[in-house]
This record gives sequence, C-alpha cells and structure tokens, in this order.
Amino acid sequence: MNNVLFKPELLQIASYKLLKLNIENLNEDQNEDKDVSFTLKNSIELSFNSPNKLIKSKLDISISRLSDIKSEVLARASITVEYLFLVENFEELHYIEDNGTFKVNQSLTESIKAIVYSTTRGLLMDRFKDTPFDGFILPIIDPRKDISDNASK
Repeated sequence: MNNVLFKPELLQIASYKLLKLNIENLNEDQNEDKDVSFTLKNSIELSFNSPNKLIKSKLDISISRLSDIKSEVLARASITVEYLFLVENFEELHYIEDNGTFKVNQSLTESIKAIVYSTTRGLLMDRFKDTPFDGFILPIIDPRKDISDNASK
C-alpha cells in the first residue's frame, strides 16, 4: 500500500442521507440581531467494508448562534449526515497489520473528510433558509486538523 497512489477519479459518492437536522430556536425575539457569532463543533466517523469496496462516513455537526450583545445562545442546530462511498481500488489502499489493526491510505481518508464536509456545506445552505441559521455557511477548514475522527493517524 505504501507505493499506491490515491486516485480521486476512482472514488464515487454512492449515496447520502440526512439522518438528523434539528434546529432549536431559543429566543425568537433576538433572531434579527446583526451582532451575532457562531460556534461550531464537528466530528466524523468512518467505517469500512473492504469486500464491497465501501466506506461509510457519518458527519455530526453542532452549531450555536450567539448574541454578541447579551452573550446568550439564541439558537442551536444539530446535524448528522451519512455518506456511502464506493472506492474502486480499495483493495490497493488498505491493509491489516500483524496485530490486526486495519490501516487505510491517509490521502483517501482525508479526501473523504473534505468531500463530506464541503458537500454538507452546500446541503445546509439550502436547509437553513428561513431558520435562525439563514445565511450561515460552514466555514472553510482544513479537514486534516479541524474535524475530529476515528481514523488512525
């Protein structure tokens, strides 16, 4: 696996599901405030089905809308999106160590994290219309550092 290069053209999104989208409006009176900020937490879980060349990812995101003036939470959103990827050359991109640890090519896992996060950004831009998060866009991040995951480094 060490000499095998990841080829993005051999990666396909087979499906996705919006498993959860909960928006809690805690203070309707303050939703028009212009002086707001947002906090964001996210994590991703990857699971692998090597015989079928599949990788499943589950992205969890929590967002809070905060009033800058009163320092209170105005609204909360929690989102879970699941993606299924087909990796045509998956057998070349993973191996099992002598101790039984499953190892996957790091370029593959980083690419999946980036695709999942950026695809979810577009999905949420549409879903957040006419909610307290209308106009909020997930920030551009470095998924290698800014998304916690269950993949080994």
